[in-house]
Amino acid sequence: MKLLAVVEGVVSLCLLVTDGFPVLEDRLPEIIGSDHVKIKVHPGQQLFLNCEAFANCAADQTLIYWLVNGSFPEDAPSSGRIVEMEESGFEDGAILQRSLWLKNITSEDLTSTFTCVVKNAAGKVLKHTTFTHLSSELCGKNSKSPKHSVK
Repeated sequence: MKLLAVVEGVVSLCLLVTDGFPVLEDRLPEIIGSDHVKIKVHPGQQLFLNCEAFANCAADQTLIYWLVNGSFPEDAPSSGRIVEMEESGFEDGAILQRSLWLKNITSEDLTSTFTCVVKNAAGKVLKHTTFTHLSSELCGKNSKSPKHSVK
């Protein structure tokens, strides 16, 4: 094996292009969008929470996952009703995405915190999502469309 091929292989493991410039060292991952989200919901509705992040290092060295009140969804009392979807990647793994599927929102979810964790060798970043109850009065004539609030 030629030395040049070995060097190219090693460099390609750590090379990531950000804004058109190569980055040779791992940096903290970056959440795309707000890191604190509050969503107005109706109990009984179905909802997908999405989390996207720039890996800022090799994709296979970056983890993205969801927690429900600090526990993995499959370990939470609501397991089966709340399902973590498969991870997906874009731009050759530079952007990671993972969703959390709430099959049926309950009153318990209104007091819960849903946290997306993105972690690599440089550290971790968090995205927190909480819910508030969407009043049934919004269905009237003078209603405003529901909005997500971002802090």
